[in-house]
Amino acid sequence: MADNEKTNCFTYKVEMVLQILAKDEKSAREQLDKSGGYVSNRTVKLMDSVPLFSGSDENEDKDI
Repeated sequence: MADNEKTNCFTYKVEMVLQILAKDEKSAREQLDKSGGYVSNRTVKLMDSVPLFSGSDENEDKDI
């Protein structure tokens, strides 16, 4: 039986300030939605980490 790798789900809160060079706000918004912009500031906070089911249970074959 092959060992299954343990996997976790990490949840982050990311806040960014982006700068975009454009002729007007409409063009800037279109560029932002299409390809993003220059990240001038980014703050990352880990919110949660949860182990996911790996496909096997140690107690699976044991009688209770």
